[in-house]
Amino acid sequence: MDRRRFLTAAGAGVAGLMAGCSAESTDDGSTDTGSGSTDTPASGGTATETDGTATADGTVAGTASGGTPLLRVGTYPSFVDAPSSSPGAWLKERFESEFDAELQWFAPESSMDYFLQRRQQGVSIDTDLFLGLAPENLVRADRAVGDGDSLFTSVDTADLSNAGAIVDDYRFDPQERAIPVGASYISLVYNQNTLDERSVEAPTTFDDLASAPYENGLLVPNPQNSETGLEFMFWTIDQFGEDGYLDYWSDLMGNGTRILQDWGTAYDAYSNDEAPMVVSFSTDQVYANRYDQDMARHQVGFLNDSGYAYLEGAAPFAGTDKLGLATEFIDFVLRPEVQAEIAQRNVALPAVDNAELPDEYYDFVYEPEEIVSFGYDELMGNVEPWLSDWSRQIATQ
Repeated sequence: MDRRRFLTAAGAGVAGLMAGCSAESTDDGSTDTGSGSTDTPASGGTATETDGTATADGTVAGTASGGTPLLRVGTYPSFVDAPSSSPGAWLKERFESEFDAELQWFAPESSMDYFLQRRQQGVSIDTDLFLGLAPENLVRADRAVGDGDSLFTSVDTADLSNAGAIVDDYRFDPQERAIPVGASYISLVYNQNTLDERSVEAPTTFDDLASAPYENGLLVPNPQNSETGLEFMFWTIDQFGEDGYLDYWSDLMGNGTRILQDWGTAYDAYSNDEAPMVVSFSTDQVYANRYDQDMARHQVGFLNDSGYAYLEGAAPFAGTDKLGLATEFIDFVLRPEVQAEIAQRNVALPAVDNAELPDEYYDFVYEPEEIVSFGYDELMGNVEPWLSDWSRQIATQ
């Protein structure tokens, strides 16, 4: 399987600084490149949209010309407006060239929170599906809606021609509402030059990371505001358990680890040499190679030979009157050639095992020996208490 031709690094490797559509917005309004990252603060409702007009409440007005069916697709802002190679415009052009439909992107700054808040307020969502749904987003939505209801509706996978090629490790919704469309891995990105100056090797275990040689060495996105930081927290829970992860975080903080607002803020600080390591994504070198950056500053480390899977899915909203067209769009997104294009533009990984990417792409992608990921059932009922305990004990240090 071509997609699985990844080199494997035991504790030190490569991978990337996600460019393109998975970038996340920073506090100053700029957008940083990032792989598979939908990190955005859970506030605000400003929308980025194409082929429509954003109204005062953030909804999208506008109709397709000539009576052509209009498919409104929600996503996170950087999927459509990152400064390098967002896949949004390419997907729109390619989809409209093959289907008798018009695709309209809608990307509120608060991402999934925007749609969940409208549902809770009893206001129409006016969007047909969401692309970029993380497992914890789905769990949070289900818990918020409650009473056996759902913000999303299931897809008949028999209508998805390439569904059989979806990587099993990337499936996260037992009800098949969210269909995997992309992936990456949470990892360390580190500056080999700085570690050489410290006369230390890259850390290979979680315990290494909290030890004296790496004092004041790590930047972490805040799990309260950042998908990247939240999934790093999940990774530590997998390693140390519910009874041990807070002690580990206390060790990290005691060793000078800094927690910053979100992924963009943390990566900016890392790029400005404020620390030699940052929690980021394992596709970092793809971006670095694309822009001729110093590879020594873009090394990747997998702790305990593992990496947490950052997953993205596409799910139709319940109540859409275009479920058939939404399913056709997901089927289109899952095509091997479309998956390959999205992965390259998003500096991420395909969700299917039959997407063929250039050999050079695989030269700069690493995959952990062990894939760590909490499934739907593990996350249901646990995300809020885990994060609440972390916030109470760690965020106040």
